[in-house]
Amino acid sequence: MKKKIIFLILQAVLQLADSTSLRVIQPNVAVVDSDMQELSSFTVPLHCGEQYEGEQIHWEKNGKSISETGNRITVTIDGLLGGNFTCHRPNRDFLNYTILLVHPVKFHKALLLEQSSSKEFLSCTAKNYNGQFYCSWKWHHERTHKAVVYFAAIRNSTDINCTLDSNISELTCIDKDYCPYSEESMSINLTLLVRNMFRLEEHHRTFFIRDIVKPDKVGITKIQDNEFEWRPPETWSFPCSFFPLSYEVKVVPRSHDCDYTGNRVEQKETNKTHYKVNSKKPFTFCIRAQDPLTKAVWSDWSHHHQKKHHHILEK
Repeated sequence: MKKKIIFLILQAVLQLADSTSLRVIQPNVAVVDSDMQELSSFTVPLHCGEQYEGEQIHWEKNGKSISETGNRITVTIDGLLGGNFTCHRPNRDFLNYTILLVHPVKFHKALLLEQSSSKEFLSCTAKNYNGQFYCSWKWHHERTHKAVVYFAAIRNSTDINCTLDSNISELTCIDKDYCPYSEESMSINLTLLVRNMFRLEEHHRTFFIRDIVKPDKVGITKIQDNEFEWRPPETWSFPCSFFPLSYEVKVVPRSHDCDYTGNRVEQKETNKTHYKVNSKKPFTFCIRAQDPLTKAVWSDWSHHHQKKHHHILEK
């Protein structure tokens, strides 16, 4: 019989107090949701297993013995100090365990950092309309015992296949039922649960693929004197007649980057794939792309540093 930690839960949620509740998010992993404005203590009932009824059971928290004994016990949790609770026979044979996490619902988020551009904790992008998308996050540098506890992307009650990268900082997802030739009617709902030590945070993001499409960088294909040509990113959806792109051309002084907004800036939006710069001074040619139908996200800049008699191509 497969070992499972059993909690005294009615309809999957146990009300511990007026402001806390317990929920199981994975086998052997449970979360106390606390609505308290300040950290306080509360009690949680634990159960080693039905098959161990009548046995002498000893418990440990994080590898250290605690005073509670028996198959069913009640432990006190102080603030965010959850723990890994294990139950053993008197000869120390291991029987079962549960990881108890604390989720302070009304506390400020402290495990992940807000993305500077969007003020979101989860940044989601898609390179095209093939149904694949990426969601990433940044860990707070002080979180050294971090882990991803749970993640899920769902559209219309159907799970979307996602994989977590080795750095536990990005999900790669593919919606195999997504059709790029029809209008999206249902949004994607992403849930991410992360922990540091025994504190848990819950993050959500809801979006349509059309709203997160960010083309890859444009490829500059030809440079002749001050005339430039480019092509759509190789990863962009085709045909271009159905998936058009608009481009922003920007010419800035040679010593500045593409985000420069000062004097002597030449800037234009176009749906063409060529442009001639009317300047005899050294400059930097910048080009980026966007879906003109959704106007969601611009690609990163591609640029070329043009000198008077010599140029260097940088993609």
